[in-house]
Amino acid sequence: MSEQDLGLKVASRRLLWRMGYTTRLDVQLRGAWGPAARSDTSKERGRRTSQPESFTDLDVLGLSLTGGARLHSTIVDCKTTAGGSTGRTFWVRGVGDFFAADDAYMVRDSVVTDAARQLATRLGITTLTSADLSRLEELYPCDIPLDSAPISHLFEVSSAATVLAAFTGLDKRLKPLLDYRQFGYWLYDEHRNLVQLVEHLRACTDLLDPRNPRHLALVLDLTWLYLVSLCHAIHAIRSAHVSDPDRGLQEYLFGGIVGLREKEQLSGLLASLREGGALPAEVRVDPLPMYYPKLRELITRVMHRPDRVLSALRLLEVLTTVTALAQRVEPADLGSLHEALAAKQAADVVQFLVSTTGLDDGFRARVRSLLFGEPVPSAPEQTTIPT
Repeated sequence: MSEQDLGLKVASRRLLWRMGYTTRLDVQLRGAWGPAARSDTSKERGRRTSQPESFTDLDVLGLSLTGGARLHSTIVDCKTTAGGSTGRTFWVRGVGDFFAADDAYMVRDSVVTDAARQLATRLGITTLTSADLSRLEELYPCDIPLDSAPISHLFEVSSAATVLAAFTGLDKRLKPLLDYRQFGYWLYDEHRNLVQLVEHLRACTDLLDPRNPRHLALVLDLTWLYLVSLCHAIHAIRSAHVSDPDRGLQEYLFGGIVGLREKEQLSGLLASLREGGALPAEVRVDPLPMYYPKLRELITRVMHRPDRVLSALRLLEVLTTVTALAQRVEPADLGSLHEALAAKQAADVVQFLVSTTGLDDGFRARVRSLLFGEPVPSAPEQTTIPT
């Protein structure tokens, strides 16, 4: 990735913010595993390897909310080179369809050929140059202080590069969690992420220290991802079980009513085996996770205020960036971006993740300090902070 490409990415991110989106840079799309391929090296000749195969990446992803808590997604492809724009247009359309994006943009530094514009129009893609980005910004007035720190860090090339690199060089034992954040989250069927994110985080709780800015930024970023997953769940529940969200959430967790019935039947079978002594009495047969009541409560809270979700996501996006830069922010610094109910919603998700995964409670305290300005309780000094 060239610095010039990154410049287009943060400029596109700025436009999306003006348009009312929360954003993410460099979303990686890859398969769970790659095809077994024979190595060309003589040392490993004859051996087959099976590594994850990268599909592609989204330069910029924008998410907004429409009625019913439905997520509206926009992808942006950013390149500084003008060559190959026509062929790239087909690629953008394919990636948009693969990701099920609602809108797609193709941004070039200075030139978009007439042929590429004509094709893009046929394929439902918006084509822009960097100058077009600036003109479009004028059409979207915004009362959020985009030009003032800390929010302005989102749109600075150096800051964006630092944040993108913030989670490299961490403890190697965190790799499963980092891989899930970067790849797995986007690979899994969406309904699985409500459980998978919790379990991946639970497996690494002993390795995370709230005093480490990069660890705190990682938890904030995972909170952003979890709130996105909650939006998917709420949209599904409201579509099918708005009067019975408990049943709707259970069906959603298992991919639909058929999946839930299969789990219920298996649970009944295991229960009968346990009663007959074929299984130890301590074996748990309930298919729902132990923290399901907490998840149901969190879902209910978010469902009651879907109008605050986007603001909560944007708060988490800014706080992740500021924390990854090892900087401090006060609620007053966020201007009109900071809303009490949105901050409460973000804090509720963090509280859920801390209570269900066993994370150090210092993460909850530090996030509340960022969101509400609360003092952080003193903790015993640590001579070395793990990475």
